[in-house]
Amino acid sequence: MGATMQAQSLRLKKADKYYHEFSYKKAIRSYESIDDKSAGVYRNLAKSYLMLDNLAKAESNYSELMNTGKYRPTDVYDYASVLMMNKKYDEAANWMQKYYKLNPDDTRAQRFMANPLYYRDLLKSDPKVLLNDLDINTRFQDFSPTYFRGDKVVFASSRDKSFLVKRNWNGNQQPFLDLYQADISGDNTLSNVIKFDNHNVNKKYHDAPATFNQAGDYMIVTRNVYDDKNLDDNKLMLYESTEEYDNYWSEPIALPFNSKDYSCGQGALTKDGRTLYFASDMPGGFGGTDIYKVERSATGAWGTPVNLGSKINTESDEMFPYLDKTGKYLFFSSKGLPGLGGLDIFVSKVRRDGSFTEPLNLAAPINSNKDDFAFIYKEDGSGFLSSNRAGGKGDDDIYSFNNLMKFKDKVQDCYISGTITDKNTQEVLDFAHVYLYDHTGKQMGEFVTKQDGKYMYPIDCGNAYKMIVTHDGYIKATADVDSSTYDTPEIVKDFALMRYADQNLKKDEMCDIRIKPLYYDLDKFFIRYNDKIELDKIVQLMNKFPDMVLEVSSHTDSRASHQYNVTLSHNRNNSVVKYLTEHGVNADRLVQKWFGETRLTNGCSDGVKCTEAEHQLNRRTEFRILNCAR
Repeated sequence: MGATMQAQSLRLKKADKYYHEFSYKKAIRSYESIDDKSAGVYRNLAKSYLMLDNLAKAESNYSELMNTGKYRPTDVYDYASVLMMNKKYDEAANWMQKYYKLNPDDTRAQRFMANPLYYRDLLKSDPKVLLNDLDINTRFQDFSPTYFRGDKVVFASSRDKSFLVKRNWNGNQQPFLDLYQADISGDNTLSNVIKFDNHNVNKKYHDAPATFNQAGDYMIVTRNVYDDKNLDDNKLMLYESTEEYDNYWSEPIALPFNSKDYSCGQGALTKDGRTLYFASDMPGGFGGTDIYKVERSATGAWGTPVNLGSKINTESDEMFPYLDKTGKYLFFSSKGLPGLGGLDIFVSKVRRDGSFTEPLNLAAPINSNKDDFAFIYKEDGSGFLSSNRAGGKGDDDIYSFNNLMKFKDKVQDCYISGTITDKNTQEVLDFAHVYLYDHTGKQMGEFVTKQDGKYMYPIDCGNAYKMIVTHDGYIKATADVDSSTYDTPEIVKDFALMRYADQNLKKDEMCDIRIKPLYYDLDKFFIRYNDKIELDKIVQLMNKFPDMVLEVSSHTDSRASHQYNVTLSHNRNNSVVKYLTEHGVNADRLVQKWFGETRLTNGCSDGVKCTEAEHQLNRRTEFRILNCAR
């Protein structure tokens, strides 16, 4: 037994060594040879398989890690991420809800909970946007195109033309990255690939990607730290180089804010070459890699990098920034903002004060369930992106696209939004017509609400507008909105419409109100997302009728012991009351009761065989208005 344990320990040490050296194939072989796998082994196996793009194995090992019960909150998030990459969106949503319970302060979880079914809209492809997997792609990595002197792109590739010296990076066992250039043809494809520079830029290790000023005579390139002693750290730095004559570039010089303690890379220059956006995991960020901005003076001196803030950056990785030629739109990739799996491409408009609008996911077909990144764009709707999606020629491929224009209507300096409801019942109203007029009386648009009763209009910050809301059977509502009086670009304006027949209703109408019960998952007391909408309606009712007193009674099904079910129903009751009081309802207006399994709605008592649907009817919280004015 001792010899076996010692052998297992030696295998684990060897596996951990390979893992930390980024030798994932070797790490997998060693980890898989361990018989009694711990949570840590499953975790590293999952991450190793993920690095090698074996998503099925990554998912199965995360599943085994969950089964050990010794997972960390971050493991739950990572498992949900892999499930999304495997297109198991509903299952991923369940794990994200669990992650929110474990870490409710995480902005990724908060964004998810704000709209758990967001992915359904993102999966709807724009039929006008056409993607093309380019002929220049190889079986190796080809990615990060950047425009160069108008009619060319320079891109990163691990294609290896050397027959004498073979150098591979441990992480994926592919040759190190070099820069290549290609010509852009009239149909937005690439051809005539050649090595970009064989003198000072392309050297032993990673020398890519790059970015250029508009003139094409100044470059920032991402490279490995050129110090063999530190190469194992896999750190990246940003270097600057200037064209000295006829495509001969100067020896790259490291930028002053680089450090061997963290990475800086994936630069994106503005057209004048005076501002650089880049990705870094330097201390002080939000987590993973963040996007930063740094200015260069007229003398060429670089300032101090500034983090773009929580609007752009999350606890995960934000990478590959790109500012379009107009300087209006910042494109970047994120693993932390709500996406379809892996890295998704987002766009944010740069406001006049330098702040950014809420990032917009560019959706399918620009984004997929895999990594989509290194996006560049022209105002005619054409451009290029990188992706390792299914169907490509190699690892990462470069895709061209055309007709991408719709996002401009969705990304604006300001927008006005709200919900249309029935003033009497607080029910949301579909088919309400919302009209927007500018200060001259010119109609700017019309919006017809759907089942959620919501509307949204992009508007120009600083302007005044008039709004009119109509619905069959309801009195018209109007409002004047001056956006210059708001501190936020996100202006919320709700409308509650009164029915013609309801104008003379008395206060005692509340006695006719029937409030729907809430239901719970087995052995759970947290409130389901959709039920929060019903609780919000109760808050609105109690605001409308300030004298209303509500009885809140909670129940369980018959499974588990009597005492356990009493406690469970008490917890369910507390969850509801906590939500209501946190949203402004005075606790004195709520009468709490909990009954465990003593008040079943059907015959599903102990020992009686019932379906799950029948048990579900008993796991509930009911509401009763106690002071009807009869």
